[in-house]
Amino acid sequence: MDYCRRVDLGDLTVGAGVAPDPRYALPGTEPRYAPDRSVDTLHIRLDLDLDLAAGAVIARCATTFRAFRDGVREVAFDAVGFRGVRAAGATGRRLSHRYDGRRLTVRLPEALHAGEETVVRVDYRVVRPKLGLYFIRPDRAYPRRPIQVWSQCQDEYARYWFPCHDAPHEKATTELAATVPADFVAVSNGRLVGRRRRRGRVTWHWRIATPHSPYLVTLAVGRFRELRDRWRGIPITYYCERGREADLRRAFGTTPRAMAFFSRVTGLRYPYEKYAQVAAADFIYGGMENTSATTQTDVYLHDERAHLEVEPMATGLMAHELAHQWYGDLLTCRDWSQAWLNESFATYFDALFVEHDKGRDDFAIEMWRNARSYLDEDKERYRRPIVTNLWRTPADLFDRHLYEKGACVLHMLRYVLGEADFWRAIRHYTRKHRGGSVETADLAVAIEEATGRNLRRFFDQWIFKAGHPEYRVVYWWDARARRAHLVVRQTQKSGDEVPLFAMPFEVEFAWGRAAAARRRARETVEQKEQRFTYRLPAEPIMVRVDPDHWLLGRFEVTLPPACWQAQLARDPHPVGRIWAAQALGGLGSAEAGAGLATALGRERHWAVRAEIAAALGQLRSDRALAALVRAARTADPRVRRAVVRALGEFRSARLLPLFDRLATDDPSYFVQAEALRALGRTREAAALPALRRALAEAESWNDTVRVGAVEGLADLGAPGALASLRARTRYGGPHPARMAAIRALAQVGRGDTPTLRTLLARTRDPYLRVQLAAIAALGRLGDDRALPRLERLAEAVDVDGRICRTAAEAIRAIRGDVERRLRPRPPAPAPAPR
Repeated sequence: MDYCRRVDLGDLTVGAGVAPDPRYALPGTEPRYAPDRSVDTLHIRLDLDLDLAAGAVIARCATTFRAFRDGVREVAFDAVGFRGVRAAGATGRRLSHRYDGRRLTVRLPEALHAGEETVVRVDYRVVRPKLGLYFIRPDRAYPRRPIQVWSQCQDEYARYWFPCHDAPHEKATTELAATVPADFVAVSNGRLVGRRRRRGRVTWHWRIATPHSPYLVTLAVGRFRELRDRWRGIPITYYCERGREADLRRAFGTTPRAMAFFSRVTGLRYPYEKYAQVAAADFIYGGMENTSATTQTDVYLHDERAHLEVEPMATGLMAHELAHQWYGDLLTCRDWSQAWLNESFATYFDALFVEHDKGRDDFAIEMWRNARSYLDEDKERYRRPIVTNLWRTPADLFDRHLYEKGACVLHMLRYVLGEADFWRAIRHYTRKHRGGSVETADLAVAIEEATGRNLRRFFDQWIFKAGHPEYRVVYWWDARARRAHLVVRQTQKSGDEVPLFAMPFEVEFAWGRAAAARRRARETVEQKEQRFTYRLPAEPIMVRVDPDHWLLGRFEVTLPPACWQAQLARDPHPVGRIWAAQALGGLGSAEAGAGLATALGRERHWAVRAEIAAALGQLRSDRALAALVRAARTADPRVRRAVVRALGEFRSARLLPLFDRLATDDPSYFVQAEALRALGRTREAAALPALRRALAEAESWNDTVRVGAVEGLADLGAPGALASLRARTRYGGPHPARMAAIRALAQVGRGDTPTLRTLLARTRDPYLRVQLAAIAALGRLGDDRALPRLERLAEAVDVDGRICRTAAEAIRAIRGDVERRLRPRPPAPAPAPR
C-alpha cells in the first residue's frame, strides 16, 4: 500500500476553506488532519484473556511494522487507560518505554533503516474500559440481560483496548485469540484458525489476511447460537442469543442475495474469507461494519407479527453494513474529513439493493426519504459541506449530511454520467483503490479516467460547498401562441458557502387523451433565473418538473390545480404523485379534497397512500374525515398507520371508539401505537384508560406499543402525567419507553423543577442512548439551570463523541432561548385616537 501518493486536487476546494455555519462549527472546532507516522503497521496480533465478571482483559499485543525512513528509534502507540504496561521486542527482550495514560512510546534497541521491519510486544491489562470494548451483563434492574462483550472502535476508540496507530489510513493484517468461558463464543475478523479448550475455557483464534484499519478490528463474545448460509463458497454466519434463531433469520436472511448483488455491481467479488453478523445486546449504534464480521443491534431481531414493517429496516441495516465491506473496509477514507466515501456509499448502495430486491418504486421512496432527512437537518440543525476537516471530535461528522445527502449526491452523479458511465466509473474506482485509503480527489480522477468526464465542478459545488438549490418553478400556458412557459429561479442565498448550482434540469409535458402524448426537455439551470419556452401542439394536461426525481433540493412548483390532479392520477413516478398530493393538500379546496379522497382508494403504492392520507389530515374536512375512516380498514398496516396518524389531526372525540379499538385489537404493533398517540391528541379524559392499560400491559417488538402510549399520555395532558412520565424514565424499564418518556418531558415539562432533576439524573444513566436522549431533552427544555452539567459534558474526555456534540448543541439551544426571553419587547403601539 502506498500512503505517500498524492493526487493533484486541481480546482477541488478543501473543506476548511468554506466559511462554516456557526451552528455546526461549535466553540472548540478547528481544522484536523491525518496524523504523521514514522512507521507503517504491517500486522497486529492480539492475545486476550477475558474476565467477564470483572470486565477486565489481560492482553498481549504484538505489532509488526516497517520504518518509513532512516533513523527511526522510537515508535508511539495510541493507548488509553492501560494498566501494568510492559514492552518487549520480538525475542522477549524488555524495551524501555514512556506511558502517560494516553500515549505509549517505546524505545527500540537500535535505530531502524527505511524499509526495515521489527516487532514490538506490549503486555498490559484493561479494566472496565471507558470506550472501545463494552462488557454487558445482567444486574438487579435488568436480570434477563445476557452476558456479552463487544467492541465498537469507530471512530478512534480502538486505542482503549489495544495499542495502535488509531487512524483510518493505517492498515494492517490482524489476528485475535480470545480466551473465554467454555460455553461462550468469540467472533472476530477473518477466518477461524483454531479453537483450543483448556481447564473449562476455550480460546478462539481468528486471522484476516487483508489489511484493514484499527477501527474495524472486532471482538464479540456471548452464548451465541450460530446459523449458517453460503454464497459461492463464502461462508455466511449469523450469531444471536439462544432462542432468537427464527428472528435472526427473518432479520438478516437476505444477506446472500445482497452479497451477490454488490459483487456484481461493484465488479469485485466479496473480498474476504467469510462474512459474519452478530446481533449484540444494548449495542450503541444500529450496526458497525467491522471487516468480515459486522456487529448489529439485536433490536432488529423481530417476530412474525412485526415482519412486514420491520423487515425493510432490518434489511436496510444488513445491506448498509455489507456494502461497507467494499466502501469503508476495502476502500477506506484517508481521514475522517473524507468519511462520505464510507458512509454515503454504504447508504446509497443499501438503497440500490432496495431497487434490485423490491423494485424501482420502493427505491424511489427510499431516496425521497434520504433527501427529506438531509433537508430537515439542513433546515432545523445546521448546514455544512459534506467534506470538511472542521470538527471537535470525528463524531461531529456522522450526521444526515454524511449519510443521506451524500447518498443523494451519488444518485445525482449517476444522473449526470448516465447509467453505463456511472457504473464504469464506480467499478474502475473500486478496482483501482482496493485495499487502500481514498479521498474525494481519487473518485474524481477515477471518473475522468473511466469516462473522460471532468466533474470537478460537480464535486466543488456538492461536496466541498454546502447547501442545495431551492428551485421556484412557475409554469403557464399561452393558448394563443400555443407555447408553454417555464421560469426557474434559484432562490437560495448564495455566496462563498452556498453556490448557484449548475445542474441538468428536465421537464415533461403531457397532453391528449389520458396524457398519452409526451415531450421531455432537458436544460442546464445554472443562473439565478432562467426562462424557457416550448411550442406544443396542445395545452398540457400534466407538467412534470424533474420527472424522474434525480435532483436534491427544495422545490416550490406553481401549476394549475388541474395539472396537480392529473399528476396525482397519472404520474408514473411515486414521488411525483406525492408532490401532487402535498400540493393539493396545501390548496385546501373542495376539489382538491375530492381528488385526494378518490386517490386514497385507488393508489397502488403504500407510501404514496400514506402521503395522501397525510394531505387529507391537513384538510380536516368532513369529506377528508369520511375517506380516512373508510381507509382505516385497509389491509396494509403501513397504510393504516398513516391513516390513523392523519385522523389524529382532527383531535375529535367522535373518533375515540375507533382509536380505542385499534389500540387494543389491531394486529400491527405500529398501528396500535399510532392509535394510542391519536387518543392522546383528542385531549379527552375518556382516552386515559386505554393509555394506562397499554402502559401497564403492552409487550411488543422494541416496546413499540408502550412508546405510543407514553407519547399519547404526554399529549393528553391528564393530571399526574408529568409524574408518570418521570417514573417511566427510571433505570430498569424498557429503554425505548424510557427514551420516549424523556423526549415527552422535554415537550411538556418546561418550568417543572422535578422534571429538570430527572433529566439531569438521566445524563448519568448507564445506557448511552438514554444519556444522549436526556442531554438533547435538556436543550429543548430550555432551563439554564442545566448549563453547568451540560458544560461539563461538552468538555468531557474519554466519552463517546456524540455526548460532547449533543451537550454543546443543548447549551447553544438554552442560551439562545434565554436570550430570546430576555430580549426587550418593542413597546405596544399607542391606542388610536377616537
